[in-house]
Formats: sequence, C-alpha cells, structure tokens
Amino acid sequence: GTVPGGGYGIKSGTSMSAPHATGALALVMERFPYLDNEQALQVLLTTATQLDGSVTQAPTNSVGWGVANLERAMRGPGQLLGTFDANLGAGVSDVWSNDISDQALLQRQAEDTAEQATWQQTLISKGWQNGVASTASQQDQADYATGTARAAAAAQRQYQGSLVKSGAGRLILQGANTYRGDTLVNGGLLSVNGSLVSAVQVNAGGTLGGNGQIGGLTARSGGIVAPGNSIGTLQVNGDVTLQPGSTYAVELSPTASDRIVATGSATVSGANMTLALENATPVALSSAPIQSVVGRQYNVLQAANGVNGQFGSVTSNYAFLGGRLDYAANGVALNVEQTSAFSSVAQTPNQSAVATAAEQLGAGNAVYENLLLTQSAVAARDSFQQLSGEIYPAIGSVLINDSRQIRDAVGERLGTSVFGTDGNTAAQDNVWIKALGAWGKTDSRDDTAGYTTSIGGLLAGVDGNLADDTRLGVVAGYSDSSLNMGSGMHSRASVDSYHLGAYLGHEIGALRLTLGGAHSWHRIDAQRDVQVGGAAGKEKTKHDAQSTQVFTEAAYRIHLQPATLEPFANLAYVHLNTDSFSEKGDAAALSAGSDNRDAVLSTLGVRALKTIAISDRQKIDLSGSLGWQHNLSDTSSEQHLAFASAGNSFNVQSVSMDRDAAVVGARASLALGKDARINLDYNGLLGARDKTHGVGLSLDWQF
Repeated sequence: GTVPGGGYGIKSGTSMSAPHATGALALVMERFPYLDNEQALQVLLTTATQLDGSVTQAPTNSVGWGVANLERAMRGPGQLLGTFDANLGAGVSDVWSNDISDQALLQRQAEDTAEQATWQQTLISKGWQNGVASTASQQDQADYATGTARAAAAAQRQYQGSLVKSGAGRLILQGANTYRGDTLVNGGLLSVNGSLVSAVQVNAGGTLGGNGQIGGLTARSGGIVAPGNSIGTLQVNGDVTLQPGSTYAVELSPTASDRIVATGSATVSGANMTLALENATPVALSSAPIQSVVGRQYNVLQAANGVNGQFGSVTSNYAFLGGRLDYAANGVALNVEQTSAFSSVAQTPNQSAVATAAEQLGAGNAVYENLLLTQSAVAARDSFQQLSGEIYPAIGSVLINDSRQIRDAVGERLGTSVFGTDGNTAAQDNVWIKALGAWGKTDSRDDTAGYTTSIGGLLAGVDGNLADDTRLGVVAGYSDSSLNMGSGMHSRASVDSYHLGAYLGHEIGALRLTLGGAHSWHRIDAQRDVQVGGAAGKEKTKHDAQSTQVFTEAAYRIHLQPATLEPFANLAYVHLNTDSFSEKGDAAALSAGSDNRDAVLSTLGVRALKTIAISDRQKIDLSGSLGWQHNLSDTSSEQHLAFASAGNSFNVQSVSMDRDAAVVGARASLALGKDARINLDYNGLLGARDKTHGVGLSLDWQF
C-alpha cells in the first residue's frame, strides 16, 4: 500500500525463503549430477509454480519465479533461458519429460522492445540522436550513458532457448518441447520421443534417435541418425539434409525397419547407410522355419517434397549381409540381400563343402540365418567347422585302427610256442583272457581337426591243437572306445563293441603260418555341441556299425645266442560298414546314408626273445618287436553327410590315416605254476599323424 509522507527506511530480519531455496537446489543438483550450479538453478527456477499453483511462464514483479516445485524439477528443465549444454558422460542416461519452452525469453524480449522504444523517444525528445552535448548536466550525461549501455546489452541478448547435447551419455526428451532455438547433438545420443519445434543438427560424435517429431534435420560429417529406440520412425516437420560423411543407421527386423519421414525435401549428399538387425541376437537353431530379412524391401526414407541425391554406400557389420537401394521421386527403399557366397571365406575343403550346403538351405532356415549374422570371416569359418560333422569319418578311422587289438591278441596266442613255452604246454588245450587298454592322439592338420582316443576292453579265448603242428582257437570280447575332437569342434563319441573271431596256426619246422578272422558289432553314441553365429545347439545320434577283418602272418624262427629272432610279415584286410543315421537336435542336425570303408594293411618286422632265469625254478620270457606297417589302400577318411532338414549331401574329411607307421611291442611272460602263466605287454603304433600306446595284461590256463 501507500504510506502518506512515507520515505525510505532500513528493515532487518531473517527470510525463511533462503533455507527452503537452498535445500531445493541441493536436491536438484543431486538429481542431475552432470549439471553445473547455474544449470541446476535454471532447472529449479523454470519448474517453479505461482502461488495459485499455475506453471510459471515468466517471473513476475510480486513473487518472481514463484514457489519451487520439486516434483516438476525432478523431470528436467521447464524452460531454456539461453544455450543449455547438457553434458552427460559415458554410461550416463537420463530422461527429461517436462514440456520445455523459452516463454520467459519471449517476455524478456517484449520488455526489452518496449524499453528500447521508450529510449528512442527519449533520444528524440532530448536531441541526443547524435550524442549528448559536453555542456549537458550531469544527470543528462548519466541518463545517456545508462540508456546507451542498456541498448547495447539488449542488442546482444539471446531471446531463444537452445539445447546442446554433449558428452558420450544418453539424453531422452519425452515432452512437447517448444523452445525456438537450435538443438545440437555434439556427442552421445539424443533420443527424441516427444516433439521438438526446433530443428536438430547432428555433428561429429553425436547420434540422434527416438520415435518423435523434430522441426528439421541436418546431419554433418561424423554425425549419425538412428531412428527409434530400437526400430522406429523419426518424423521431420521440415527438410532433411544428410551431408557427406554422415551416417543413416537403419535397424531391421523381418517385419519392420527404421524410417525417416519428412514433410519437406530430403537432400542426400553421399552419406553412408548402415544396416543392422534388431537386437543383433542369434536366431535359435530351431528346426521350424523362421522369418528372414533376406529378399525383403524396406522404405527407409520418405520426403513429401522429393528426394535429391544418393547415398554413397550401404554397409553392415555382417560378413554376408548387405543391401541395395532403390530411389524414387519421394522415397528411398532398401533391399536386403546376401552379398557374397558363404564359401567365399572358406579356406579348407570341409569348410567349403559345409558352406555350400548351408547356403542351399536358404532363407528361413536357422542355420542359414545364423551364418548371415556372423560378423567376420573368421567367425564364419569356425561355424563351418563345427557344422561339418567331422567326427563321423574320424570314428571310422578309429574303429579300423582299433581292429588291431584282436589281431595282436591272436598273434600272441599263436606265438606261444616261439615265445618260450615248451612243447608240452603248446600241446595242451588252453583258455586265456586279456584285459587291454590304449590311448591315442591324432594331430590336427591345416584343414582337419585333431582328436584323442582311448579303448578299454576284455578278450577271452580258447584254443587247442588239432595236431602236433596245428592249433585252432576262438576269441570273443567286449571293448569300449572313446573319441574327443579338438580344435574347437566340441564333438565326442563312445563306441561299445562286441567281438567274435577264430584263428588257426600251423608250424612247418621253424616256419609258422597263421590265419584268422573276426567280426565286430559296434554301437556308436556321438554328440556334437554346435555354435553357429552365436547360437548354440546340441546334436546327438546312436547308430550301429559292423566290421569284418581277416588276417594272416608268416614268421620264421632263428635260434641265436643269446636270443631268438623271428622275422615276420603279415597282411590284414578290414571292412567297415556304418549304418545310416539322422541326428536328433535342431536345424544343425546331420544325416548320413550307409557308408563302407576298406583298409589293407601290411606289416614287416622282427621279434626277439630272451629267457632269463630269476631263480633255480623260475624263468621270465622277455620279448620285443619292431615293425613297419604300410597302408596299401586309400588312406583318406571321409564321409558323405547332409543337413537332416534339407539340402544336398556334402563330403567331409577327417585326418587321413597314416600311410606308414612304426609298430613297436614289448612283452614279459611269467609262469605262475605248471598250468598258468601271466603276461604283460606294451604295443605302440607310431605314425606321422596318429600315435597310439597300449598295454595289456593276460592270463593263460592249460587243461
């Protein structure tokens, strides 16, 4: 009110507003740690409300900005009072959901305009258009100086709010934002999920995203436009300019893609377009058909007033997936396609065969789709290798190599008369049992994976003399073999085998002739853990195989002092038949038809025997052998496989069998009494690729 005759006075006391404002500001600064003090104060002021609860558009003479409203303040600024630099560091993400305006600047502009109009009238009425006279009063000179300074300050004042997004973090705008200045994205990600009247300029290091509306768009060199928060559409109420060096990052799914839709024109000056699949997650290796992006067309850019220029390139982070652009008067369409053959990155015959077969599966097959998602040639080759099923031809090689265990056991039995037992022992009927074990390692090659093997088993036999110089016997047994593939193949197999055979030995003086044969039944249990383009699968199968072998040997004893030598030559033929099978699993499951393999093996060598007395009544027979095994047949190890779901067969190879290998052996035999003998032996097969070491323990009884 007015006090008649009143004047000026000094009042003192404590204001209750100070602690309230300070506490509120502290909360704002805690909520927005990336803002400086002035910016936090601006948030507090521009979100205040008047005493009646209405939102403050501009400060008033009575209450200024009004009462702090912390609920609104927690949602970000309500106005921009100039250029506001939101610097969110790496790893920081925030959401501003207020409707941001610059209404207070409009009021300030109106006030400044009115003040300057009054000042111009003052200049005219005072005659100060050309300056104030030096003879003017001190008051006039002071008024002139003050008015001139305020006019200069008003001329420099900014009357539009602007937003600068800097730093590597992410800022999301969700409100209906009507500030009139520019929006600059200088770093990190700005997602507009609400609307902007302002035009947006994306500079180097910045990315614009979101599903909202903006007033215009310019992407400069190094700037990225990536509509949506995943897949989405960015509406532009104006023109779009994609300058050289800028990037339009398009995200795709089988049913949708990112889009830019403009009411104005679109000018594309050699900008780059990149494509990526939504979420970039591997497709599950399901056997059921899935949707594919290959062969689909997406409208990625629409402009009501026309599209000018073209993109410079279309690139992706995938080894085989790319795109081709079609241009129309008002739009650009992206056609997604496979850019190169899977086999183009293969480096081995196995990789090439699998790559070709996988490509024939076609779009919609999970194996094909996951190979499309591989991001490098190295990753693709690793996937081809795991898909190959290389373990199956390797199993065949292992079974052929393991067949020697029966031949060795029979050879030991038919050589007993040479290895130190007397003629009477040899003339008796005998029962024998042998426990055996062997461990092997096959080295990898540039084009095939290595593996380790093991076998354990039990053989038993009975034999007797048909005549003084002829012995006939039968053998039966069980063995359990295992195989583990290395080189990142994640494949393994176990084989249960049952054996039945017969053998015949005949001596003509110092010459010993032997003949034998055996048939084995194999139950194969194989498992593969497959990784294809990031998707994992498990494949397994149980199937049967049978092997038949015949073998013969000629050996000649030479009695020397202090040992007996026996040069020998043997020949073996092994035939392996593997039944057809189809893996159980998923889209990476394989199948195979019946497969046959043959091997012809010859061995030349010499054995030596030494009998040592360990007491007056006890002797031990020691023997050793050294030979050269030569594979007379095809040494390659291969099998025709196919994807169980569809497609043509492909040929897969494992490490080839050795053409030549050294055969070494050692044996110790000790009589436990008149009717029993215990034998301990070592045998080794040492080739350039495969090295196997085995031991055996056998017991012989005569009756």
